[in-house]
Amino acid sequence: MPTTVVVGASRGIGYQFIQTLAAEGNTVIATARNVADLEGNVKADKIPNTHVVQADLTSADSLIAAAKATSSLVNGQIDHLLINGAFLSSTGGMNPTDFADKAELFLEELKKSVEANIAGPLFAINAFLPLLRAGKEKRVTYISSGVAYVPETIDTRIANSVPYSVSKAGGNIVIAKFAAELQDEGFTFLSIAPGGVATEAMTDMSKFTDEEKAKMQVMLGRMMQKYPEWKGLISPEECVKRILNVVKNSKVEQSGQFLSYWGNTTQWL
Repeated sequence: MPTTVVVGASRGIGYQFIQTLAAEGNTVIATARNVADLEGNVKADKIPNTHVVQADLTSADSLIAAAKATSSLVNGQIDHLLINGAFLSSTGGMNPTDFADKAELFLEELKKSVEANIAGPLFAINAFLPLLRAGKEKRVTYISSGVAYVPETIDTRIANSVPYSVSKAGGNIVIAKFAAELQDEGFTFLSIAPGGVATEAMTDMSKFTDEEKAKMQVMLGRMMQKYPEWKGLISPEECVKRILNVVKNSKVEQSGQFLSYWGNTTQWL
């Protein structure tokens, strides 16, 4: 029975990951800042073979403690570390020029984004690395974003989500660096973009101004122009199914790559 650690499992596709993985027979270690809430949901939904461990993606000490707690639950080894947790800036509707007179806001949001989306994966991988080395599959998957892919940014003119996009691109580099360093140990490190998913973060427009909503509608229009077959946001269940399919079919030779949930670099929706 494979053992998977899901870092950032309390909601959205993170929670869907634990549901899908547990149903497939994995032993799942699910991390969250608020353990009580996640434990309650896991119990209410009767998700089997799942343990909840406290962890904060922005705290190296917290992740080291989570790895120690995990080790005692799974005899010191795991097969797959899946890093889903992230910081999604509230400035997602702003383009670069919108920060012209908001330098402090940009720096504040960038700092939070870097801590969670760049430092977080590095902290998590280092914390769980001994357990991965003892496991059989040696897989690490970082949930990234298509907005971190430069050609897609240019093609669809995605000018918004600046701190988030920059930090996710940085997270991809962190994954590539681990792949380069541990190439001879049989690891498969992947960054995978989840596409457009109908999570609360994507569907709740209440936090955006009318101007930001208008910009996002223009962006969606350009995306639909590039992907005429795209039928809109998919469910977390479908998203997770596609991501895990890419993971299962990936080879060690692909370690360090940044892929879409279709397993390529040409189709991001």
